[in-house]
This record gives sequence, structure tokens and C-alpha cells, in this order.
Amino acid sequence: MSTIAAQIQFIPLSDLNPMTRVDEAIALIQSSGLSHEVGPFGTSVEGPISQVNELIIALQGLDTTEEFLLNVQYHIGDKRLSNSDKVAKFR
Repeated sequence: MSTIAAQIQFIPLSDLNPMTRVDEAIALIQSSGLSHEVGPFGTSVEGPISQVNELIIALQGLDTTEEFLLNVQYHIGDKRLSNSDKVAKFR
């Protein structure tokens, strides 16, 4: 198993410009080099385990807001569908 998928949700708390903070988290995801898709309630990423974990650690270190929630769901397994396969029938 060399690749995994993750759904990431970054939620700023007590911030006057929460969407600006979300945009900063998305920019970090976009610069990660991982395959990604931004959605209205989170961003899906897919790639090597080490790169996905590095991204999660980088998001934990964001200091653009005083307090935030970081929700992450991992899909791990050799027989898992890719993110694009999961949604292909709806596109």
C-alpha cells in the first residue's frame, strides 16, 4: 500500500475572516503537489502516505488563526477506489 486518500476539513473558530483562513488552508493543500479536489465542506486529497501525512502536519502548524478544528478522514487499503472512481458515476 503506497497511496491513501483523505478528506480534510479546516474550520477556523473565533476568527473575523474565517473564509480567508479556509483559503489559506486550501492554498497549502494546493501547493502540496497532491491530487486534490476542493468541495463545499472539505477538500479531498490522494497520494503517497508520507506526503498526505506531511500535509496534515503542515495544516496543524498553520498559525493564521488563533484556534481551529481540523477534521481528517483517511481511506486506506489496497483495494480502495480512487477519489475520481468514487464520484465518476455522478459526473
